[in-house]
Amino acid sequence: MLYSMQLDGLATGMDTTAVIDQLVALEQRPIYNYQQEISELEMTKGAWRDVNSRLDKLEDRTTDLKLSSTYNSRSASSSDKDIVTATASNDSNEANYSITVNNVASTQRISGNRLDDSTTAIKDLTGFGSIAAENNIQINGTDITINDSDTLADISNKINDAEAGVNASIVDNHLVLESADTGEKNQIALVDDNDLFNSLGVLQTGDNDNSLSTNLMEVKDADTALGLTGSFQIDVEGGTGSGEIIVDETTTLNDIKSQVDALALGGDLSASVTDEANGYFSLSISSSTAGSDIKLSNTGTENILSDLAFGNRSYQNELQTAEDANIDINGIEGITSSTNTFSEAVDGVTFNINPDAVVNDGIDTASASVSVSKDTGKATDAVKAFVDQYNSVMNFLDGKTDYDEEEEKGAVLQGDSTAMRLQTRLRSLVSSKIKDTGDFKTLSSVGIEIDRDGVMSFDKSKFTEALDQSSEEVMSIFNGESDSDGFDGMAVRMDSYLDQLMQSNTGLIPRRLDFYDTRIDSLNDDIEDVERKVEMTRDRYVEQFAAMETAISEMNQQMSWMQSQLSSLAGSTSMLSSNN
Repeated sequence: MLYSMQLDGLATGMDTTAVIDQLVALEQRPIYNYQQEISELEMTKGAWRDVNSRLDKLEDRTTDLKLSSTYNSRSASSSDKDIVTATASNDSNEANYSITVNNVASTQRISGNRLDDSTTAIKDLTGFGSIAAENNIQINGTDITINDSDTLADISNKINDAEAGVNASIVDNHLVLESADTGEKNQIALVDDNDLFNSLGVLQTGDNDNSLSTNLMEVKDADTALGLTGSFQIDVEGGTGSGEIIVDETTTLNDIKSQVDALALGGDLSASVTDEANGYFSLSISSSTAGSDIKLSNTGTENILSDLAFGNRSYQNELQTAEDANIDINGIEGITSSTNTFSEAVDGVTFNINPDAVVNDGIDTASASVSVSKDTGKATDAVKAFVDQYNSVMNFLDGKTDYDEEEEKGAVLQGDSTAMRLQTRLRSLVSSKIKDTGDFKTLSSVGIEIDRDGVMSFDKSKFTEALDQSSEEVMSIFNGESDSDGFDGMAVRMDSYLDQLMQSNTGLIPRRLDFYDTRIDSLNDDIEDVERKVEMTRDRYVEQFAAMETAISEMNQQMSWMQSQLSSLAGSTSMLSSNN
């Protein structure tokens, strides 16, 4: 830019920069106009963005009013939460249930004997002199390798790291194993190796595993498919090789028994299925020949042994047995669950037994009543939230379309026909009649009123009475649909209208916001064009004033020369005159 090196008025003494700035200011007037328009557009766009945000929240509240679950909600209350709590689904029946707790579900806990300490390698402890360098044990079908250099603490950590459904801990140098889940079917299944568990004092028989049984399988009978897949190998020590058992989703306990019985592995290998009562069955594989221990290993990609949990259960120290919860419901006795949750005893109702509940021992009773009833709170909360958000939208629009007579100034959306139509349409949707028949035809009939100032109010008592009288009809006021009910409920109409307003790319508000963005971008481009022209004009003025300064400077130089010449001529003339 030429004017960056400009030196003002060297010849004329004029403040040429100030003169140029004044001339350029005239050229910049369109920029100020564009900037003012941008500022107004930004304010208008911001107002519509806020409208969109409030309408989006209103649509969320409207969606809640369209859901049947809002009006058909059920609540379950307990007379003694220290004994039982409950939850009820929307399709559950209103009823009362008398609950007697006969037993709570518990985990199984077993322990080993007390060792000298938990930080010394087991090979150096008393009783482990013949332990192998490497021992491959199984817990619930999961393989774990224990080395003779491991300490009791190492063993506990390896068991926990294996995630075999057992939590291991050390208490006073005892290894304690506890099933991760409650219930009889989650007993701890152990397979020993080199008498490791026997040396730890966990099992009585050690690695003499001539009989291994599965955990309790919860099936209808022994001919019901287990739904498991995988394969495992059976080896009998001193036998005649190994055999493989194949399991697919249709395989039953009796099918596995037949496959085992068909193997010719020596040791008088056989299998049996036992009905353990209460809907449980188990499978045992036994070898009646002394020294013919059974070894099992997975052969497929699935860990079928973990699912079946074959193991030795000759525990030395069973501190707590694995038990199912047992309750009576309305006189129906002996209802059991492997957990303290009963979700299938009553349709739509889940009972949660407190694990610390004092069970019924014939002297003290652990009884409580559970009542399932309508929960009007969910519906009233949803309606109140809608009313509050509706008022928020309308109040905001009122403020943005207002005109201040004292200041004679309108708000940013004052006179905006779209904003006025929006208010009118919203008010119409909530105040017009919804259907022609029935006890409830309008929102006002269920306690939702619009006053003369357009403010919506909610009469909770009136609404609750209407729900108690006919929850289905009240629900239809909001979520009825013309295809099934012959009319559209208020929430359906409102949701459809809001969708037209806010749908991405096609909605009225997004298109309007896009228009503002496009117009602002265009104005910024215009500003850049004017600024380029202004710079060109400034450069031209600088050049012209510089040329003027140069011309005047040259004229001044010529004048000075002429004056010097005239002075010289006058001096010569004076000398000639004096000589004469």
